[in-house]
Amino acid sequence: MQPETIVIHVKAAVGGFAEDKDEAKKIRTETILPSLRDNSEVVLDFSEVKYSTQSFVHALIGEVLKRRGEPVLDHLEFRSCSPQVKSLVQLVVDYSLGGFSTESPKLIEVGQRAAPVKKKKITSRKRK
Repeated sequence: MQPETIVIHVKAAVGGFAEDKDEAKKIRTETILPSLRDNSEVVLDFSEVKYSTQSFVHALIGEVLKRRGEPVLDHLEFRSCSPQVKSLVQLVVDYSLGGFSTESPKLIEVGQRAAPVKKKKITSRKRK
């Protein structure tokens, strides 16, 4: 049986800016961590977010990475990341894993489909 996939649409404020650390913590504690405990795959869809603060991304995934370690990257996907968000996700992953990550997070570009094999990647938006 395939694990369930939970898609979380990350919301942004005016101008596509995500900075509400309390909202990020709420998403982490109420959705991300319980979904991972249930062995679900978690997709964080950043299609509405153009820019973010590092503290928002850290509040969203930092504790998840510290608690669960590098193997959790097999169950997380970061979809439709702008170049700025992609950079922040990579920075927070490296920082949270102590700078020793051998795996890259799944980052998928806008317009690309996720690979059927479990390949870790972060996706970016295509420039218009």
